[in-house]
Amino acid sequence: MKEPVRRGVAKAETGYAVIWCRDFRLQALKRRGGRDVPVALVDDTQRQSIVLCGNVLAARSGVAPGMPTVQALARCSGLRVARPSEASELAASRLLLETALGWVPGIEETAPGILTLDLSTQPPDRWTESAYHLRDRLARTGLEVAIGLGETPALARIAAQAALHEGVEVWHLAPGDHFARLDRLPFLVAECGAKLREKLQLWGLSSLGAFARLRREEVAARLGDEGVELWLRLTGRLRRPLCFAKLEELFEEHHDFEYEVHDREPLYFLLRRFLGSLAGRVAATGRSVAAVHLLASFADGTCQARRLALPEPSLDEEVLFRLASSPIEGLEMKAAVNGLRLRFEPSDPVATQRPLFGKGLRNRHLHGETLTRMRKIVGADRIGSPRRPDTHRPGICGRAPLAAELGETEAPPPGPPVTGLPLRRYPFACRTSVQLHEGKPLRVESARLTGVVIEAHGPWKSSGDWWHRGQSWERNEWDVALLNHGLFRLVETPQGWSLEGYYD
Repeated sequence: MKEPVRRGVAKAETGYAVIWCRDFRLQALKRRGGRDVPVALVDDTQRQSIVLCGNVLAARSGVAPGMPTVQALARCSGLRVARPSEASELAASRLLLETALGWVPGIEETAPGILTLDLSTQPPDRWTESAYHLRDRLARTGLEVAIGLGETPALARIAAQAALHEGVEVWHLAPGDHFARLDRLPFLVAECGAKLREKLQLWGLSSLGAFARLRREEVAARLGDEGVELWLRLTGRLRRPLCFAKLEELFEEHHDFEYEVHDREPLYFLLRRFLGSLAGRVAATGRSVAAVHLLASFADGTCQARRLALPEPSLDEEVLFRLASSPIEGLEMKAAVNGLRLRFEPSDPVATQRPLFGKGLRNRHLHGETLTRMRKIVGADRIGSPRRPDTHRPGICGRAPLAAELGETEAPPPGPPVTGLPLRRYPFACRTSVQLHEGKPLRVESARLTGVVIEAHGPWKSSGDWWHRGQSWERNEWDVALLNHGLFRLVETPQGWSLEGYYD
């Protein structure tokens, strides 16, 4: 009996990629410049300063890692010496990870400047094309990388080393021509020990492909665990799970000046360059900038830091530049500036949504800039929103701090809405002489106006604060119509009569 054919979902082909940034510490420090001059990264924490790594121009002049710095300067007279920067390395590693996340979500930070990517979520026929596209994106940010593709993380790492050794951009160890491509690679690419390489050379083996064709039993009998581990890596039988990295939302750029800066123009130039880079990185995550953090460090060990919140999250570089440059205008440069750090605080797209039918400002950013200038002129404690205090005394108005977010307003007071003619109060009450007839105002005389009362309504009596000594008040209000003048509000208090305002 013929067995039924089992049909199911096709299993996705597994594959991995390794992104390798050679001399990562040097590239992180000089990715914005220094490509046309020989540069060497040195370690001067020891008694004798030594070279850690150098660029291509430095290598052509004979500068090699481990060489004393004095000897390197003697071989290359125009050599530029630089020291490692943790801030630059952190910013470059975040940039490397953010850019790689645009390709696949599963990424492991294997080592500084080395990422291992799980390609199982991508179609195999697009792996090579996507790898070239990713390398071009990283090159535009100043990072030169080599990418290796393989069936396992170990083979992808060997492919990345092969790309660096051959001077190519992408190297793919495909399952079909796996051993044929290994025949072209020396043992140095596999990162095996020097003793093991010496033994393999004595055996007459010159390539990784020749070693991978040996039988496992023979390798285990003669080379032990180290030989078996290399054989398993080359044959694709050594697999391991990846420890996926979680992107920390740190959108930051930092620069340490190599010379003393006493003017603000270099700071503006550097700030403009930072904004273009960070705004693109934030936009790639689908969010906007909610606040800007700016920190300037000085040669005397002091620093000045500011956090500037935007009225509304934005990615407009002009708005961000005006906001970030405002602290530089008032920067107290008592000493030379030796470092500048800029960090963007991304917004939460859910928390910053506004009511659909709410009426907002036409330009929220201009409103924020206006408030900032007003605080500098009159003081932050004198800026607020008018609020009516919890009292029945007319004409009393308090000041409340502005809401943290524009659009946050207090709930309207309970009760029916107040309707009627609007009352325009005078800035100062006008003392008035009033003639009465049967207890009602008959004629009004004041410095502002004089007229005959043709109609009067009132009085409306009110009082309060009688429980506070010296703060009690009482008043009688009249609404009067004056001949040829209009409708006005008269107020009688123990101090006398006054004209409080007029009705529209």
